[in-house]
Amino acid sequence: MKRIFPLLICTLVLMTSCHKSGIKLFSGDYSFKTSGEVYIVAEAEVQGDDIIIPGALVVSLINEMGQLNISVSDKDNDEVIVVINHLNGDVVTTTGTCNGNTIELDEFQRYTLPVSVSTWTGMNATITVRGTGHIYEDDMIVFDMSYTGKGTLGDVTYVIKDKDVRMVAYRN
Repeated sequence: MKRIFPLLICTLVLMTSCHKSGIKLFSGDYSFKTSGEVYIVAEAEVQGDDIIIPGALVVSLINEMGQLNISVSDKDNDEVIVVINHLNGDVVTTTGTCNGNTIELDEFQRYTLPVSVSTWTGMNATITVRGTGHIYEDDMIVFDMSYTGKGTLGDVTYVIKDKDVRMVAYRN
């Protein structure tokens, strides 16, 4: 009996202790910074019998910073609500799903292209954004972001596609 009691206690401790994963791992408040580049390509034009296919332009995004809040929305399905509060005042909300040390952000819309080239800041755009993040050491999430969409500037329609966009978030 004396040998069974310590074994029973060790078994109970092992059963009740668990490694954080999923929503338990991701829930919290973070500071973030986003940077990267996008391709901007004017759609092909038809002029008489000729089709003009323009080249692609690579434009750097403005480095955006702010607060990222991840809260549980459905514990049973590892679903979260994500609030991205940009320092410049824009707030974006989306949902996501956590699985182990990965978080998948559901797509959300942006209507401006955050670029530093003044010519492109006046573009009317609809950009679909998605993201997949991996957490490291329980306090840093690195997101690979996907930006796709279209925008117009004057009479020209442009296709927008990400080249390399990252968001890095550190737990507060």
